[in-house]
Amino acid sequence: MLLLGLFASLVVIAAFGAHAGFCADPVVSDQAASARLVTLAANKSKERPVGYVWSAMRAESGLRLRGAVPSEDDRRTLLGMVKALFPDLKVEDDLEVVEGGPPKEQWLGAVSFGLQQLAHLKRGSIRLLNARMRVSGEAHSAKDYIEVKKALAGPLPTGLVIKVDNVRPPIADPFVFTADLGTNALSFAGSVPSEDSRKQLRELSRELFERPGLDDRLEIASGAPEGWDEAVIVALRALSSLESGKVSLSDLAVTIEGIAPDQGTAVAVSYQLRRDLPEPFSTSESIKWKEASATRATRDMASKVIPRIKAYARTTGNLPKGELPPLMPPLGAR
Repeated sequence: MLLLGLFASLVVIAAFGAHAGFCADPVVSDQAASARLVTLAANKSKERPVGYVWSAMRAESGLRLRGAVPSEDDRRTLLGMVKALFPDLKVEDDLEVVEGGPPKEQWLGAVSFGLQQLAHLKRGSIRLLNARMRVSGEAHSAKDYIEVKKALAGPLPTGLVIKVDNVRPPIADPFVFTADLGTNALSFAGSVPSEDSRKQLRELSRELFERPGLDDRLEIASGAPEGWDEAVIVALRALSSLESGKVSLSDLAVTIEGIAPDQGTAVAVSYQLRRDLPEPFSTSESIKWKEASATRATRDMASKVIPRIKAYARTTGNLPKGELPPLMPPLGAR
C-alpha cells in the first residue's frame, strides 16, 4: 500500500508539471511577444535606408528618377537639368517631395554633379544618400571614362563625398592591341585594360627598345581576356628581337611579322612565343631575315635587267667591242 501511494503521488506531480509546460505564465508570454515585435521592427528599420535618398538610373533609351526632392521648385529645377543633359531620353519621374534633407544649395549641387557624370555613361546609376554618392555604370567611350574618373577624383561640390566609384570603361569587342616597330619609333594602338597597364607597357618599352620615340595611341577599355597582361609582355619581348615589325593581339590570337637580323633569331622568336604565351592564347608568325631579303632583292633585280639585255641584243645584233651601251631605264622609273 505504501508503494502504491508513492506511485500515485509521482503521477500527480508529473501531470501538474506537464500542465505548467503547456500553460505558460501569461506575464512571461507577453514579454516574449513584445521582444519579438521589437526585433521585427529593428530588422525592418535596417531594410529601409536611413537618410535623404535620391537616385537616377540610366538605360540606353530612358532615365528613371526616384527618391526625395525638397520642394516642387527643386523638382522643376532638377527636371530642367535632366532635359539639358539628356534631351533624347524618355524620363520617368518617381520623385516625391520630402522635407528634412541637406541644405538646398548643397543638395542641388550634388544632384547636378551626379547628373553630369551620368551623361558620360552608356548605362549606369547615381545614388545620393544625404551627402554620400555612389556612381556605377559603363562609360560611352574611353574619353568619357577619363572625364568621369577625373571628375570623381575632385574637386567635388561642397560637402559631397564619393562613397563608391564603380565606373567601368567601354567594352572592346574584339579586344585589339598592336605594337608597330619602325626605323625610328615604336607605336602602340588599340585597347588597354587600365591606366596602370598602360604605364607598365610604357616602362617596358623603354627597357626593351632603343628607339628614341614612343607614339602611344592606346585607349582604356574593358573586355580584355584573362592573362592579357602576361601575353602582351611576351609579345613585346618577341618584337624587341626584330629589327622592324609588328605584333598584334586580337582577343586570344597573337600574330607577329617583321625582319630579323638572321635566321637563328627568326626561329628563336617563333619558339619563344609558342613557349611563353599563357593558355589559351595562340600565335602565328611571319618572320623573314636579312639574308633571305638580300637574296630576294638580287633575284628581283636580275629578273628586271636580264630581259632588257636580251631584248637589246635581239634588236641591235652583235655588239661592237668595248663597253656595253647604258641600259634603258625600266618602265615607270623616274
